[in-house]
Amino acid sequence: MDNKGDYEASLKWHKKCIQIKNETRLINNSSIAYNYNSIANVYQKQGDYKQALEYYSKTLNLFKEIFGENHSDIAMCLNNMACIYASEKRYSEALECHHKALIIKKSHLPDDHFDFSATHNNLAIVYDYMSQFDLALEHFNVSLTIKSKSTFINQLDTALTLKNIDLIYEMKEDVLQAKSFYKRAAVIRHHILSATHCDVIQIERDINRISIKIK
Repeated sequence: MDNKGDYEASLKWHKKCIQIKNETRLINNSSIAYNYNSIANVYQKQGDYKQALEYYSKTLNLFKEIFGENHSDIAMCLNNMACIYASEKRYSEALECHHKALIIKKSHLPDDHFDFSATHNNLAIVYDYMSQFDLALEHFNVSLTIKSKSTFINQLDTALTLKNIDLIYEMKEDVLQAKSFYKRAAVIRHHILSATHCDVIQIERDINRISIKIK
């Protein structure tokens, strides 16, 4: 229901499920944990971050109780919490959650698994917000390397990562590197999108803008 934007009905349904499970003693802690997680997702979509964090915390505690400290669902929950912390400019807490999620994923997945690209991308965004540009570049580049090897990644997502790298180089006033990455992003967009698409037009404007700075 929350996928259709009927958030209040979704919240009511999930909370009713939890109530029934508790009242009838049909208690399956993992099932209740996923209900908590769904409630948190709805609150996050509504922008009610306080309630979202409250229910993600409930989810996290139940997951730890059921699965231990090293389960993939815990990494998922930590990632969701980190995104909220970043939205609230609580960057240290966001980084802590993302790094914990990364450690858990490393115990389950090979280093080049495509799922790591999102975690490194999220870390890069937080470091960018904190103006720690070298660390942001480090994680964006790891994300880019993984995306370039994966068959699961949309090429436009790769182009977006390239543009994020461009912007950081531009902020660092390294215009030659910025132009190089803008051109790589442009190649992908021209290959996939029409010449009149807004993203193609924008990337060409970016290249022209950075070219003027080089001159």
